[in-house]
Amino acid sequence: MRAILLVLAVSLSMPMVTQAQVKPEIRPFVGAFIPTGNQRDVLDDALFTGAQLAVEVADVLHLVGTFAFAGPDFKKELTGGGHMHIYQSDVGAELFRVVTLKNDRSVRPFLGAGLGVRTYDPTATWESRSYPAGYGTVGAELQFNRVAVRFEARDYLTRFKGVAGNEEASTRNELALSVGLAYHLR
Repeated sequence: MRAILLVLAVSLSMPMVTQAQVKPEIRPFVGAFIPTGNQRDVLDDALFTGAQLAVEVADVLHLVGTFAFAGPDFKKELTGGGHMHIYQSDVGAELFRVVTLKNDRSVRPFLGAGLGVRTYDPTATWESRSYPAGYGTVGAELQFNRVAVRFEARDYLTRFKGVAGNEEASTRNELALSVGLAYHLR
């Protein structure tokens, strides 16, 4: 199923890529991983860090690939304590609008969404588990020539079966708030 979705997404985006001047970007970031709802009962807040590769394929569209990491602790009252490594890999798209300012500066507010895979890897004796994940994002980029400062808020939805992977599966939610740089290669 994942392969079919990937092939479909690439097929649909190819006409836009071949007609547009492709503008690649590299985007390192750092921020906060904030569990919400039921996930807040299991995991603590943590540092959230990673990088994105993006391609501007149209005047208002970026295709984005993200790899991120967070390392929250378990809530001690539920599990006796411990630590979790969370790896997030996803692909998505951002729609943006360029607002030109003075002196080669611009502001680019954006909205986006994507799909990917979330891997929960407890550092205890439990096995790691991977689940599908989706996100919605909102943010803005303040660009100075080729370099930009980005502010982004992502709302992730993912499946979760508990720290040990033996609980009933449920949909969980986290926020990822980040600040980063974007280097526009063209």
